Amino acid sequence: MTQAMRNHGSYPPTSTAIDLLELYRRMRVLRRMDEVLAELVADKLVTGPMHLGIGQEATGIGATAALRPGDLVTATHRPHAQYVGLGLSLGRTFAEMMGRADGQCGGRAGHMLIADQERGLLGPSGIVGHSLLLAVGHGFAQRRAGQGAVTLCVTGDGAVNSGAFNEALNMMALWQLPVVVLVENNGYGLSVRLDRHSRETELYKRAAGYGVPGVLVDGNDVEAVRDVVSAAAERARAAQGPTLVEALTFRNTGFSSSDRGGYQDPGEGAEFTDPLELAARRLVAGGTTAARLAEVDQRAAQEVEEAVVFAKASPWPDPAELFEYAAKWDQGALL
Repeated sequence: MTQAMRNHGSYPPTSTAIDLLELYRRMRVLRRMDEVLAELVADKLVTGPMHLGIGQEATGIGATAALRPGDLVTATHRPHAQYVGLGLSLGRTFAEMMGRADGQCGGRAGHMLIADQERGLLGPSGIVGHSLLLAVGHGFAQRRAGQGAVTLCVTGDGAVNSGAFNEALNMMALWQLPVVVLVENNGYGLSVRLDRHSRETELYKRAAGYGVPGVLVDGNDVEAVRDVVSAAAERARAAQGPTLVEALTFRNTGFSSSDRGGYQDPGEGAEFTDPLELAARRLVAGGTTAARLAEVDQRAAQEVEEAVVFAKASPWPDPAELFEYAAKWDQGALL
């Protein structure tokens, strides 16, 4: 994918305080996090299905860079980019994935269900398309509050044929909700290639059916994603309603750690650019030295290593607290 953006609204690039080097650093932390998680799964220190996003770093990191304090994010099966992009504690994130007491949710959520109220991260959902329905409710509340906050709703190409997608986009458009729907199109819904489950594979075109702008962006170009989502968020803040953004990327891993493989053409990912390599080339062209990039890489690896050490040292949750926690939910004390 070489075309940076196919614009079907009016979206000039926007500038933000987060520069490319910081975006590169976040992507490098995220890449190393997923590499280490694969090792932790193999060592059985993290159990259950693991959904990695190696190769998709630019989409989530670019999108979260477009947000402001007070905005909200819904995510889906592959939410690690939201964790890093929103600045969640790496140590507590690894602890959560290992089921330890120092995790953000006390070790109860696992790798794909972490919530962080302070940073606006709503608990991702394992139900395909569910994040879209949550975004309708939160977008409605934001519109009523009138404080200029937006909801970034991240979903996947596998969810676009769900009933939830249609219901949510219709209501977002009808009520002009301040929501940016970001479809991470990695080419596969679980093990089914996009053109095997969608007649129209250019997903941003679906926006026309709801009367909202649809934008296609190179999901491996972190700056392009940041600029497109920034423009869509500003449109939402100005009470002009939702935007559907399709970020075209590629999944370089299986659907999850339980994926048996065998359904992908080994050569089909060759045309997609590695987002970290693209950002590195652009930085060097802009004057950043190779030594500076190596320093960033080393520091990112060190941050992840320190986070894993913290997580391994964290104690296991007290089983008795599970009943106490559940009782608080029943009483509404944690809502």
